[in-house]
Amino acid sequence: MGLIDEAVALERKAEAAYRLAAAATPDSGARTILLLLADAEAEHVVALRGRKDVADLGGRNLIEAARTWVRGAVEGGGALSSDAGLLPALRRAMDSERATEAFYRIQGATAGEARVRALFASLADAEADHYRFVSSLVEYFNRPNEWVEAAEFGLRPAY
Repeated sequence: MGLIDEAVALERKAEAAYRLAAAATPDSGARTILLLLADAEAEHVVALRGRKDVADLGGRNLIEAARTWVRGAVEGGGALSSDAGLLPALRRAMDSERATEAFYRIQGATAGEARVRALFASLADAEADHYRFVSSLVEYFNRPNEWVEAAEFGLRPAY
């Protein structure tokens, strides 16, 4: 298996995990978030197959799309999601995003082709963005657990 094929396999695995989690949640808000992440991973496969820079993809920017959706959900008086059962799936996603970022950084540093090095650097940065986004979701879903378990320690920062 070549380097590009290995990267495609990692992206497809992440996409499948997000789509599986989206199908499993009864919450439409959570499903929206998970499908945004799945679509971003699918776009990475397109970039890898075409050996294009992530910035060349015609798809929407994950963080901006999520930010727009979150702003609409919160300003509309709602919540992002009521499915606290997503926490384990999101923690697994964090691990996956971190591992994929590390793969791109390590393999990109030693890749022979300059285009592959540049592509892997772009993908590593995108995976780092995904990690930050998913970790903020973990914080969001875990906050009630933290509050209940440690309420006597005072107020928590707003999120």
